[in-house]
Amino acid sequence: MQAPAPALPLSQFTALATDNPLRAREHLSRLFRPHRIVLGEPHRNIDFRHNRADLGLMSVNTLRYGGEVTIQAPTPADSYLVKITLRGTSEVSQGHDTYRTEASTVCVLNPTRNLVDHMSADFDMLVVQLDGPALRLALTENFGITARQPLEFLPTTHRLDGAIGGFSRLVRAICDDLDSGTSSFARTQIRAPLARTLMSLVLTDLPHSYSARLPRADEPLAPRYIRAVEDYIDAHLTDPIGLDDLLAVAGGSARTLQTGFIRHHGTTPMRFLRDRRLDHARAEILRQPGARVTDIAIACGFSHLGRFARQYRVRFGEPPSHTRR
Repeated sequence: MQAPAPALPLSQFTALATDNPLRAREHLSRLFRPHRIVLGEPHRNIDFRHNRADLGLMSVNTLRYGGEVTIQAPTPADSYLVKITLRGTSEVSQGHDTYRTEASTVCVLNPTRNLVDHMSADFDMLVVQLDGPALRLALTENFGITARQPLEFLPTTHRLDGAIGGFSRLVRAICDDLDSGTSSFARTQIRAPLARTLMSLVLTDLPHSYSARLPRADEPLAPRYIRAVEDYIDAHLTDPIGLDDLLAVAGGSARTLQTGFIRHHGTTPMRFLRDRRLDHARAEILRQPGARVTDIAIACGFSHLGRFARQYRVRFGEPPSHTRR
């Protein structure tokens, strides 16, 4: 006899319990992003349960489909889903990246990419939904970084025994406290600072497209003039930019700018610009599999294609053609 499934966290916050997959799809499409549900066993009902605590700029959710399902979500959204696997396994595909999740792992589902998520029949998950504009604002307010290009997290899974374990433990503590029925976390005055704390942990401990610009734990934020140059570079990645342009933005001498970038980034301003363009080119190659690498390189500000290919290989360990495949 099969043992009953364990109770999901947030048992006091049932949002929907149903055996109808269409009703489950409509419910989650309103809250997360529009999608389809494909059943592993067609024409059968499911044992769906969704618990949800809405905490303002974020929500904490626990989900169970009670059957093998595949979620297909081609439509973009503007909230990030931090998915913690509690039980079972899933295979996540976003763009050209595919990875597997299992118990005690975490990943981030990027709103900017198509999503296919195949979950085993025994799959349970805890999902922290973070408001996109609020997360980008936290990147600016807490770390002095303005997201001129899309904020995307590395498409992979991470064990919860690493740095991100602190985020997971805090989320579980929130769930347990809410389930107690006497929690202060539901109070309006607590919601905003709590959401900002969790967003800061996600931005610090899970790798993303701006991780290279985050200050190390033992160093202060970069000076204002360096942040101004970083923002200018991100806003003009595809435009012709010379050192004189960066000096005009910084408002200081070339020596001060060079010294500041070496101290805070370990590289010169022009090499920082080159690396940001390479990062942008890689993101575009992954996003546009049908586009020619040559066209993407030129659009990202590289006029010498042979040099672009060499620099790309050094930075990413593979030629652009391999990334495209």
